[in-house]
Amino acid sequence: MRLAIRIGVATTLMAAPSTPAEPVVPPTPTPAARPVAPPIPAPTTRVDVKALPTPVVTANAAPTPAPVPTNSVKAVPTPAATAGAKAAPTPTPTLTPTPLATATPSATATVNATSTATATATIKSKTKSTVWLPPFGGRNTIPPWLKKVPSLRVVPTWPRQASSVRIFVHCPPNSNHAIIGSGAFNLKGSRRIYREVGLGLSNRGLGHRAASISRFVLPGYHGACLTCVKVTMNKQTGIRRIKVLGRASAPLYVRRFSIWQFFNASTTCVKRDRC
Repeated sequence: MRLAIRIGVATTLMAAPSTPAEPVVPPTPTPAARPVAPPIPAPTTRVDVKALPTPVVTANAAPTPAPVPTNSVKAVPTPAATAGAKAAPTPTPTLTPTPLATATPSATATVNATSTATATATIKSKTKSTVWLPPFGGRNTIPPWLKKVPSLRVVPTWPRQASSVRIFVHCPPNSNHAIIGSGAFNLKGSRRIYREVGLGLSNRGLGHRAASISRFVLPGYHGACLTCVKVTMNKQTGIRRIKVLGRASAPLYVRRFSIWQFFNASTTCVKRDRC
């Protein structure tokens, strides 16, 4: 019986197909995890409860009265109360308005508005004209950027022979004398080809004068030159020291002599019958 069972089992095993064995796959190595730094806790500030001031609450504390603004309030004395007398009403304080400052009219023009760089100021005058005031303090104030700049102006620029010109000079404030030279200022009978005229200056360095142009001056371009100097003199030795502080020039052209420069325009029209 046992033999028959063994034979049957052997036959069954031989008849069954053989299955190949599955290959053994080695396990994949897991990468080592990087160490993570623990989070830094935020600093906490400790408040000392004992150091805080404790508010003190007082019972039945009277409120502080608010200050009342007063404008020149005159204190009125309160009458004393007597027995059996009726209480008189308290008089209200009276306000005395402060008078505003009034502008005093002067002999010259008075400016109503403050002059700015681009604004105009109305000037009170007989004609009520509106003029523009420069932003550097008025019409008679030298601007700061021109106080040390020498300047020469000759009017007219095109004079004729046997006439005169007006000379306007500005020098630095430190200078006390000015010298204006030109070939057009030569006098009659002089052999010089260049003549200089002196000019005194004010505290601000301003000066003006007239110079004559001779009948015998050569016509043409001459020009005028300005020299601003500071002259100091030693009274004991009589030695003078001259220091030049600035120079300037202006054009000057002399025209030929004309007899019509001595006649008025209306007289010229009557005499020559053409207007």
